[in-house]
Formats: sequence, structure tokens, C-alpha cells
Amino acid sequence: MDSRAEQADINGIQVWHFIGMCLQGLRVAVPALLLMLIPVSLVRQGLESMPEWLTAGMTIGGGMVVAVGYAMVINMMSSREVWPFFFLGFALAAIQQLTLISLGIIGVCLAVLFLALEGGNSNNSNGSSNGGNGSGDPLGEILEDF
Repeated sequence: MDSRAEQADINGIQVWHFIGMCLQGLRVAVPALLLMLIPVSLVRQGLESMPEWLTAGMTIGGGMVVAVGYAMVINMMSSREVWPFFFLGFALAAIQQLTLISLGIIGVCLAVLFLALEGGNSNNSNGSSNGGNGSGDPLGEILEDF
């Protein structure tokens, strides 16, 4: 791809990009296919033969994955503007009649509403609402400066 870029060959770059995507797909498809060929009885036998200490450890590890996931979400929410959405999500999730699809639709609607309201607050020509001193999002400012 680099040699195609040096020659300004856009079609060659696209071909190599397509080849790379196909290889990535094969990287996932081949192991998935091999796993699908394993009989269910063999998998069940393997799970039943695992010792109790290993299954207990895997249960604990699964719980830790959830805790680490929440910690990552909280760590990424470094601005005050998004905290209400975090708590609103928990409150909406407590309503048992709402499915994951309905929660996702509500989330997308709230995100679009938030972006529309945030964009309407611009007081200057460059679009920032705080006098051009940054958005309060350190990652966003780094990416914009990059």
C-alpha cells in the first residue's frame, strides 16, 4: 500500500485496503468456523470435567469484567455535562418494560438532543461556547490540535 501511495495510485491503495479487510475477516471467520465444527457433546463434556475451583474462579473473573467495564465508563466521563446521562441510563434501565432496543433508541435520541443543544450555545465564530478556551474535553482538544 505504501508503494501505491508513493505512486499516487488510488485504485491500488483501494485494492490493498480491500485485501487487508478480507484478511481481517478471515482472521475471525476461520477460528469461528473451526469452533462451530466442535460437537456440542464434546463441549459439554469439557465443561463438566472442569474442577470446581476453576469454574468458581471464572465466575469471579466474569464479575470483575463487569466492574472494570463500569470503571472504564466512569473514567471516560470526565466532563460534568455527561454525568446526568449516566444516572438517567441507570434509572431507565430499572424500568422492566423497556427492552435493550428501546433503551438504545432513547440513548441515541438523548445524544442527538445533547449535541443539538451544545451546538446552539456557540457565542463566537469558532463554535466553542466558552470563549475559545477549550471544550473541557482533554481528549477532544488533543485530537483537534493533532
